[in-house]
Amino acid sequence: MELVKYDIPWRQGASKPFYLSFLGDIQWSGKGGPTAKDTLKRHIDRCVELGAWYVGMGDYIDFMSPSNRQRMRAAALYDTAEDVIDEKAMDLVHEVFDLFLRPTKGRWIGLLEGHHFSQLKSGDTTDQRLAEMLGARFLGTSAYINLQFCIGTGKYPVALWVHHGCGGGMTDGAPLTRLDRIAARFEGADVFAMGHTTKSPSTRIPKPYPNWHAPGGPKLVHRDALLVNTGGFSKSYVEGSMNGRTPRGGYAEQRMLPPSSVGAPILEIRPHIEDRQTNNVRHRQWAPEIKVIL
Repeated sequence: MELVKYDIPWRQGASKPFYLSFLGDIQWSGKGGPTAKDTLKRHIDRCVELGAWYVGMGDYIDFMSPSNRQRMRAAALYDTAEDVIDEKAMDLVHEVFDLFLRPTKGRWIGLLEGHHFSQLKSGDTTDQRLAEMLGARFLGTSAYINLQFCIGTGKYPVALWVHHGCGGGMTDGAPLTRLDRIAARFEGADVFAMGHTTKSPSTRIPKPYPNWHAPGGPKLVHRDALLVNTGGFSKSYVEGSMNGRTPRGGYAEQRMLPPSSVGAPILEIRPHIEDRQTNNVRHRQWAPEIKVIL
């Protein structure tokens, strides 16, 4: 697990919120693949217009699954064959960067690893190469991200817990159940986010805690955490899909899985410090407003 601090310059009283886009599950396999290209472009255009920053949620290309990589390792291929495979994998990385992600370069807080990537002969992965191209930190499997809003001389945190995700479930609420269990075990996060399922439900859960050192005596602080599934851009049902000369749907259609949620949520954060008075004692409290917009 990576622990990341990222300073966010902020003017106190600024009217424009801070926007963070969870972007992953693109599963780019080429121009003939199931990626919802127009939807992805519109989403990125909107994020650029908002001045958003990004966290990568994994599965940027659709090259090899974990079982595919295991079989490739067992095949004991010649070096030349591995070179050809690496070149094709990197072709997909360059395509997804050039066609979609180039406008986002330099605004990434980090990229998680997904399930679908290629382990290159050089020892790194296609996910790591994409992170380098975007000027971003590679976050590996999971991360705590502490966004530090710099207001005056102080730094005020909004913390994220992020993971590419695993498992699935037929209902939209299934991945929220997994996140709910995680939120019960991990402390200190305002937002828990995962991808993988190409579902995009979100919910707010209460996590009250006692502040024993509050001015005027102990107080119960009513704090919420957001649970967010981060959608994706890979269509599960495509009209006229073919496997060679045979009409045949892809993985999701063959297994009668629900249609995927095409698109991704954006986190809107409004930094806010409240001046409060408790038992005739005035104090300032960090109270950011955090919500999900689609």
